[in-house]
Amino acid sequence: MAAADKPVPRPEARSRLAGRMFGLGLIPIAVFCAVFVFARAALGNATNNAQAWTFVIALVASICAMFALARLAARAVVGEVDAVGQAVRHVVGGGELPPLPELTPPLEGMKQDVLKLAKDFAQQQGRLQERLDTARQQIFFLTNHDPLTGLANRKTLEERLESVLVSAREQGATHALLYLDVDFFHRINDSFGHLAGDELLRGIAPILKAQLRDNEMLTRIGGDEFAVLLENVSAQYATEVATRLRDAVQSWQFEWDGKAFQVGVSVGVVAITRLTPGLAAVMSEADTACFTAKEQGRNRVFAFHDAGSSQYMRHTSRGWLKRINDALAEGAFTLLYQPILHIDPAQRGGVRRVEALLRMSDTGGELILPMSFIPVAERYDLMRTIDRWVVERAFSDFRRVAKLRDDPSPAEFAINLSGHTLSSPDFSEFLQEKLSQYAVPPQALFFEITETAAIANVERARALIEQLRAMGVRFYLDDFGSGLSSFNYLKHFPVDGIKIDGLFVKGVAKNYLDYALVESIQKIGTSLGLQTVAEYVETEEIARKLMQIGIPMGQGFYLAPPRPWEALFEAT
Repeated sequence: MAAADKPVPRPEARSRLAGRMFGLGLIPIAVFCAVFVFARAALGNATNNAQAWTFVIALVASICAMFALARLAARAVVGEVDAVGQAVRHVVGGGELPPLPELTPPLEGMKQDVLKLAKDFAQQQGRLQERLDTARQQIFFLTNHDPLTGLANRKTLEERLESVLVSAREQGATHALLYLDVDFFHRINDSFGHLAGDELLRGIAPILKAQLRDNEMLTRIGGDEFAVLLENVSAQYATEVATRLRDAVQSWQFEWDGKAFQVGVSVGVVAITRLTPGLAAVMSEADTACFTAKEQGRNRVFAFHDAGSSQYMRHTSRGWLKRINDALAEGAFTLLYQPILHIDPAQRGGVRRVEALLRMSDTGGELILPMSFIPVAERYDLMRTIDRWVVERAFSDFRRVAKLRDDPSPAEFAINLSGHTLSSPDFSEFLQEKLSQYAVPPQALFFEITETAAIANVERARALIEQLRAMGVRFYLDDFGSGLSSFNYLKHFPVDGIKIDGLFVKGVAKNYLDYALVESIQKIGTSLGLQTVAEYVETEEIARKLMQIGIPMGQGFYLAPPRPWEALFEAT
């Protein structure tokens, strides 16, 4: 520290100030004495009048000296204080400390203290400003970007899409939107937790980014969903980019906890032209295209580039709608029954439980699987009618076999219920009527519901489940594990058992992740007193793995294929 910056010690400052004040005090006395001597010499000291004038003149002279000294001292002090004030304002304003002369004590000490405070204040203000600037930048970034991956977010995408739609309408430009969904992302979350899921999303973002050009916007729009906006491109190029993205992800392996997993994405492609109605239509069509890619088997690309393709899809839906109505009216629906058996052959006896499987008869004699027509039936609100047809047909089959075998309860059977039926307030009355009409004991009946069906209207679904369980009917949660919150729904719905999603069961013999997930489902089911049933038991190897895990019951072609009710019970 420079000598000028060192504060003067306070005792020394007081001594120096006292000395100066004493010196100043001597000046008026000296003036008084000097003037008194000169006046006395000039006026003499003979009379009292002369002595008085001598004294008055000396006194006035000393007072004038005191006044002059006071003015000079005040001017010096004010000047020094003003200099310090200007220096403080300069420092606070962000400038460097200007050079200042050393002041008289104790102003010198005060100057050093004040300037130090001003300098500290300026530094703190600078740091605070930096933090404010950083906070503004972070807020701006988070407003327009995804905090997990650093990619642009849905808000940014929608703003860019609005401008793209304007250019398409006004200039005739053609653009494309790709909608990507990570396949089976929930398996990672359910098996290893959200930290693993977050790491997967962080890892997949640069894989996708590396396949795009600088002007092609990659965004994360929520969960495990991404979108890519391609401007001024052809439909063919958009499909090529989508395929490239899918292949890049497929060739990448996600590593977690010392294990490597292959990941896939389903990609939907939609063109943006002057005929595109608006933002909502673009997002809806892209989502639909991605969903279609998943329905076709996942890890696929599905594209429809114009209104013609959308019209074709709507036309196809209308065709299925007619076929569904005709099937209901003309009896083209039928039921097959697949046994649910002990996986361990040593415990396997006769058929005691079956699941009713809906099929539609084709004109050529082939049976059409429900995945072909159920989505259309759901879209046009026909599932209540179909579910009631299934219930009545299953009850009729049950009564015929009961009479044939002279057994009031020849087997237990399971029926799938849709979300539409679960939210139907009069289904309980309908079921009571049919149970009585066909003499079906409620204890022989199972209803299987999926998570998506149950959450369509949680309160109504729970109320219906509780009503029917009070009658003796049992419920299973079907396709367990396929949703992101499977375990959470066990807390909300009073069920008697769970059926493990067949997609996991099929991979249990070769995929560690599937094995671990099925094992965790079995452990939780057992701890809650629920029976677990494995779907898609297709091979002996799968059956052995399930027995190792401890799952008692299974369903699949390895155990028994679906057959008509009579043929099934005639063979046992």
